[in-house]
Amino acid sequence: MSVEPATHGQGETAADPTADSTLMDATYSGVYGEIYRTHWWWRAREHQVLHYVGKHGRWAGRRAKVLDVGCGDGFIWRRLEPFADVEGIEPDRVLVAPDSPVRDRIEVADFVQGRPRGADHDLVLMLDVLEHIDDQGAALRRVASLLGPEGRGVITVPALMALWSEFDELSGHFRRYTRKSLRAALEGAGLRVLEVRYYYAWTVLPLFLRRLLFKADASEHSHFVKAPARPVNRLMYQLSRIDHWLTRRLPAPAGSSLIAVVSRTP
Repeated sequence: MSVEPATHGQGETAADPTADSTLMDATYSGVYGEIYRTHWWWRAREHQVLHYVGKHGRWAGRRAKVLDVGCGDGFIWRRLEPFADVEGIEPDRVLVAPDSPVRDRIEVADFVQGRPRGADHDLVLMLDVLEHIDDQGAALRRVASLLGPEGRGVITVPALMALWSEFDELSGHFRRYTRKSLRAALEGAGLRVLEVRYYYAWTVLPLFLRRLLFKADASEHSHFVKAPARPVNRLMYQLSRIDHWLTRRLPAPAGSSLIAVVSRTP
């Protein structure tokens, strides 16, 4: 029951951040790229993220400086590069193809322990990464240290511990969030919360039923979750786009994901 696909552990902290992840196959960068381009969940999330980037961006008339945390092989960059100079940081080297055209702009390292960077970023993306990091406070403090005076952070996470299941454990999650707990974590790290909303509200019931009725198996552990049949994929994508349009205008009381926009505290 693939309603919410397993995220790929892109922000997971490891003792040796350049070592191959035990959850990854050497071919995963290519396979995950195909999943990202076709699966309804990733397609709809990309549109949601870009909406908030456009809404809160403060770089009119110049190119933005962007850092994508847990960037994989720079899958979202094609949508950012028309207006931004993008770099990334990725702890799992198997997610970055050796011949990737953006390889020289990706630092393979643990996010918290990565090389020093200036407090001059217009945008920091952390997309379904924070839940993979044990010390969330350290990660969020580093986000705060990277933002320029008008910089913005866009952060997405899985929501509602009531939906916690073996699928989360196999995905390497430490937690799911509520709007209250995410806001507390962000503010505790010195970030100013500009907006925080649930989305994917329509998937809450299916995910709850999945928790009750289905057990994760080796196929979920491999993270090779393919898009469903084209008509189903298209329907779920359209449902998600409608869901995201509505939850931007009418705050939902719950959803299987959260999106937050932050700035550094003045």
